[in-house]
Amino acid sequence: MSITSLHADTAAGPVAPPGADGAATGPASPGSRGAAGAGENNGGRGRPWFIALIALAVIAALGAAIARGYYRDGPLEPDAPTGQGAKAVVQVLGDHGVEVTTQRHTEDAADALAQGRTVLVTAPSSLTATQITALADALEAGSGRLVLVQPDFVTLSYLTPLISPSGAVRSETALEAEAECGDTAHQARRLQLPDPEESLAGAATLYRTSAEADGCFSTPEGSLVAQHDRLLVLGSPDLLTNDGVAGADNSALALNALGATGELTWYVPSATDPMSSGSQSLASHLPPWTGPLALWLIVVALAGLLVAGRRFGPVVVEPLPVTVRPQELVLGRARLLQQTHQREAAAGALRAAACSRLADHLGLRRESRLDALIAALEPHVGATASQLRTLLGPGPVTTDQDLLQLAQDLDRLEKEIDR
Repeated sequence: MSITSLHADTAAGPVAPPGADGAATGPASPGSRGAAGAGENNGGRGRPWFIALIALAVIAALGAAIARGYYRDGPLEPDAPTGQGAKAVVQVLGDHGVEVTTQRHTEDAADALAQGRTVLVTAPSSLTATQITALADALEAGSGRLVLVQPDFVTLSYLTPLISPSGAVRSETALEAEAECGDTAHQARRLQLPDPEESLAGAATLYRTSAEADGCFSTPEGSLVAQHDRLLVLGSPDLLTNDGVAGADNSALALNALGATGELTWYVPSATDPMSSGSQSLASHLPPWTGPLALWLIVVALAGLLVAGRRFGPVVVEPLPVTVRPQELVLGRARLLQQTHQREAAAGALRAAACSRLADHLGLRRESRLDALIAALEPHVGATASQLRTLLGPGPVTTDQDLLQLAQDLDRLEKEIDR
């Protein structure tokens, strides 16, 4: 809009004054609309850098999302260029003519193993018994080679009894191949392991071998690489990652162990595998803050229960509204004493009741001392004063049999007085 037209529009009608919120409080004239349009244009020309910054941020986010969509990032993912991925090993194997295919279902990996291919299992410890059994059957039925990365005892127990975990490497170290390693070393002389805190799966696992199984790169606790027939065990995933494969002779071990047959199936276990029993659990879909929140709610609930359950003053003793037979009271008290193992209290009650009845029978006052009761009983019974004191006086009762014997002795004493 030109300056001349702006003056003409302004002269055509008055501009309404702005209200408290900046909006016009009356009907706007054509001139007011023209002035507002000019102000908006001036504001837009004053902020070009802000618009450009937003555009660049959107373009960068889209670019990152598109680039990230070309690969899956995760431990030993074959297409991941990150430190925990294994793209370097897969590319070099491909350059050497090895056909590498990626599978995420156990059934496909078992079929490849039965067809004679080399199958690498990146996370064997996450497999269920059904999945491990399927791989074991395929290994026995076919001619393929099975390579496991840091399997645990349960996984190996399904495949071979000759290899089992025996220790761990808990510091950054390099292990040398022994002279008797032979083909188990896969032409590697020295393997490098990172510090467990920087490792992909913590400390590397060492394995004990026996009989026909062979081990290599050993320490006194066990071997980092173990092999039995067509089963190969690697004690650390860092031997294959992009960050770890360049250390020492790690690449030689990876290339020779995985490219021996010319066909490699890279099996990455997936939660969507139909053979996995724990595929879609509710806990896997919950956010990470669910656990701390649930713990906090439990603490609050316990505090509320403690406050609500606190007694305000002593227990009030009230008369029973109904008449209870003495037998029920005696039986109820006996059961309470039995449940709480209060043998001493039960023995005291039996002795006190017996002493009261004996005193009444002999014409003594109930508040008489035990010595007076014993002196009155001794001429009428065949027991001595020390025996009567042991029976009627306080004494240890440690077992139910002792309590039963005490009751029988007191009953015998009362019957002897009644004669």
